[in-house]
Amino acid sequence: MEFFQISFAKVYLLAADLGEIVVDEGVDISVAMVDEIHQCFNAIFSGSFSLLVNKRNSYSTELEALIKFGTHTGIDKIAVFAPNKLAKLSADFAADIPSSEQLNILVFTSREEALAWLTQ
Repeated sequence: MEFFQISFAKVYLLAADLGEIVVDEGVDISVAMVDEIHQCFNAIFSGSFSLLVNKRNSYSTELEALIKFGTHTGIDKIAVFAPNKLAKLSADFAADIPSSEQLNILVFTSREEALAWLTQ
């Protein structure tokens, strides 16, 4: 499986219009890091794409960074795979912030269900 390494995460190319991001353990995502991931998305995807955010590792995101993440115009749908209670709580919070309301975003406790929703 093809992947792209950035300073704080890996982005896996699952299909021409589908990616998965896995953030490294213990990272605190800043606005500058969101700029880096947006640049990576621009290099990987030529049009709109869907994204699986895999929260198997524990990390935090600054509120400003969380708001900025959802402003990438190429994102079609986002599925968040939250494999435990803490990850689900964090993902539910992120999905409820005002900038996320404009996105097509759902939180799943099963990676397979998340991928199925993204590809339907």
